[in-house]
Amino acid sequence: MARNKLFDEYLIECKSRKEWCGLGNPDSHILIVGKEPYKENLVEDTEEIRKLLQEDYDICENHIFGTGVRKKNPTWNNYQKIIEKVFLHKDFNPNVYSFEECAFTTELNTMFRPQAQLDEKTVKNINERLFFFKESEFINSFPVILLACGNFISNDEERGFLINNTFDVEFDVEPDSKGKLKGEHKDGYKSGHWFYTHHRKKDGKRLVIHTRQLSNLFDYRILDDMADIIREHLIKLGINID
Repeated sequence: MARNKLFDEYLIECKSRKEWCGLGNPDSHILIVGKEPYKENLVEDTEEIRKLLQEDYDICENHIFGTGVRKKNPTWNNYQKIIEKVFLHKDFNPNVYSFEECAFTTELNTMFRPQAQLDEKTVKNINERLFFFKESEFINSFPVILLACGNFISNDEERGFLINNTFDVEFDVEPDSKGKLKGEHKDGYKSGHWFYTHHRKKDGKRLVIHTRQLSNLFDYRILDDMADIIREHLIKLGINID
């Protein structure tokens, strides 16, 4: 089925579930999943949530993306840096957040609040969301999925190897019996900077990278290294990124 049809189905399902859809180009090759949609204050009022979600749906239905003026937004700034390093020969406007032209972004948790926290309510929300992702043909149509959501998802035995089971991938380096990796990609990075890579079991055509939330970075080499891996994967699949 064509990607635009898959996206229409995904959007309908998000509306039905009263959940965040996302932003960006649904016909792109890269999906970025953050922790949750940020708001300066916790939003619990049902009508306000409805309005925020409707704004998101309207943007998606009208295919609006890549037009945001660059402001102080560390997460978006780092998304932009990764996309610019993947698409080295694309002419990017330095005044506009245009990463959405080359990626689609969504969130793992759908609560609107200023500070992420992994409490019982969040875990329940995430588990339901991951089941939705696993069943979504649109989500599974992306050859690259960047999970920039830190401890909101894990791939260990304690939580049931969430990444493997949701995205049909496996670690590029086998974990030990406790789910810990010896070969994790963080050698030489400053403390707190890390990422793991995974590929689809049957053919290696899906790349999933799990990393920390990409706000408040202070070792930007991690962006270069992740971008190199994404770029190499897309080239290997024969996707034109130049």
